[in-house]
Amino acid sequence: MTTCRTRDPVRTKGNLLAAGIHLFASRGFHGVAVDEIVAQAGCNKRMLYHYFGDKEGLYVEVLQTVYARMEQVEMAPLPAAATTAAKICEIMERHFTFLVSNQEFVNLVMWENLNEGRLLTRHPHLLSKMPLIEKLHSILEQARQQGEIHHVGDTRNLVILMIGLCFIHVSNRHTLHQTIGLDLSCPTVQTEALRMAQAMFLSGLGLVHPNSPPDSLDAASV
Repeated sequence: MTTCRTRDPVRTKGNLLAAGIHLFASRGFHGVAVDEIVAQAGCNKRMLYHYFGDKEGLYVEVLQTVYARMEQVEMAPLPAAATTAAKICEIMERHFTFLVSNQEFVNLVMWENLNEGRLLTRHPHLLSKMPLIEKLHSILEQARQQGEIHHVGDTRNLVILMIGLCFIHVSNRHTLHQTIGLDLSCPTVQTEALRMAQAMFLSGLGLVHPNSPPDSLDAASV
C-alpha cells in the first residue's frame, strides 16, 4: 500500500482525490468518513487536512475534477466544416459516451441532487454549464443567420433537454432493465439510444440527423 512515508506530495494528493471520488460516488458526502478516505488513500488524516482543509474541501475538489473531465470532452473543438446537425450530434455523442464510461460522475451528480444541491449552494460558483450553453448558442445562432432554423428559445432549456436525453440511460439503467426489459449496458442498445436521442433533439429544432437514410428524408418532406 502507498503510504505518506514515500514523501511524494503529488502522489499522496492524487491518492486522496481518487479515494474521494470512489467513496463519495459510492455513498455520497454524508455516507463517508474521513477515516475511510485516508485508509483507502494509504495515508493519515493530517495529509487530507493539509491538502484539502477538511472533508468538504476534498468533496469540492472531487466535484471540480469530475466536472472538468466532462467539460474537456464537451468543449473539444468541432470540425469547422461540419453541418449544424453534425455538430450537435457530435456534442451529444461526446456527452453520452462520457456518461457511459464514467459511472462515478453520474453517481456524484445524483448524490448532489439527492442532497438538494446544498454543497453547491454554499459554493455557488463551483460548477457551471455555461461553456456548453455558450457553445451551443453560437452553433444555433449561426444556423439561424443562415436560415437553417428559426428562434429556438432559451438555450439553457435545450442543454437541459440534451442532458436529460442522455443521462437517464446511465442513471436509471438498473431500474429500466427490470421494468422495461432493455439492457442499457449493451453497446448495441446504447448506439440505438444515442441515435434516437440525437434524432429527437434535432427534430425539435427542425433539423434532420445527418445519418438518416434517404427514405426517412423523403418521409419527412411529405
